[in-house]
Amino acid sequence: MKIALVELSESHEECLYSQVKFLVDAGYDVFLIIHPKINIEGYRELVTHVYYYNFDALSKLKRIPLQIKLTKYLKNFDKVIFNTASSSKSLRNIVFLLNAYQTECIGIIHHVRKLNKSFTQKIISAKIKKYFALSDSLKNNIQVKDTGVRLESFYPIFFPSVERLPLNKKENEIWICIPGRVFYDRKDYQFLLGQLSKFKLPTHLKFIILGNINNHDGLQLKQQLENHQLSDAFIIFDQFVPNNVFYNYIQQSDFIMPLLQKHDKDYIDSKITGAFNLAFGFKKPLLFHEFYKEIPDLRKNGICYNEHNFETTLTSIANKSFDMNTLYQDVKWSYNHQQKKYINFINS
Repeated sequence: MKIALVELSESHEECLYSQVKFLVDAGYDVFLIIHPKINIEGYRELVTHVYYYNFDALSKLKRIPLQIKLTKYLKNFDKVIFNTASSSKSLRNIVFLLNAYQTECIGIIHHVRKLNKSFTQKIISAKIKKYFALSDSLKNNIQVKDTGVRLESFYPIFFPSVERLPLNKKENEIWICIPGRVFYDRKDYQFLLGQLSKFKLPTHLKFIILGNINNHDGLQLKQQLENHQLSDAFIIFDQFVPNNVFYNYIQQSDFIMPLLQKHDKDYIDSKITGAFNLAFGFKKPLLFHEFYKEIPDLRKNGICYNEHNFETTLTSIANKSFDMNTLYQDVKWSYNHQQKKYINFINS
């Protein structure tokens, strides 16, 4: 059976590998149709063919013939899975055109509330009748109004193997990793710096900003670290972080800290951040603000803090006072469980 896995945007690259591996291990021929900026280093050899489409580089008029061309290609597949089944006008148009054909379309919905509130999503759902949400709680927190649409959950928490690199981590150091590029509207760096400036941080605790800081917000953060005399407590990168380096820092970190803005309810009932899946995939405890303890996956597999106990929480981490042996005991974190759930749903 031939399956096309499609990602027309630059986003959500981290969700592709798990699906490719699930499908190939189940005996499917997988064709990738992806944006040129998507990096499939480490698993290119698993797929039958890769095609690159960049609608962003074209004017609106020039996009239409390419959308028609791609639609005619996709109609030849048994199933088409859209890695991002929302937002893009090109995606909307292609899915709409696929209504003329028998090919089954399935999608990942990255913002589940769109299923009930977005007019564009209703157009897409005329063809896509099966969606994946990216966590059990997101699936359970919504009642989809369209009775013809089915929703399942899965966790794309598996990543290509990389060679272990000898990172400069001292024997007693504890690394708290904050993955992703620096954007103040997404992460609460002000909270972190404000808290750390109030007390003397144990010298063996290090925060890793795991992303290129060479943007406006990143350079601002770097300056603030210097102003607060906190630079020695942070590991930062002033250039692109290659995948093998990125995954090595995740593997060798002790905690993953999403550092979300403190009261963003979207992360409770509509979407996730990639930091969650990195923690789940590498079985790392999460360090998160107590506002998000409503999320069962975080509550069961991490430590929460607030404005009043941040110092004592870090002190306990520095002293290794938390019992980490109870984390990630659920069978759902296993490859076999997630693959079976994913394959069963696309074949249902």
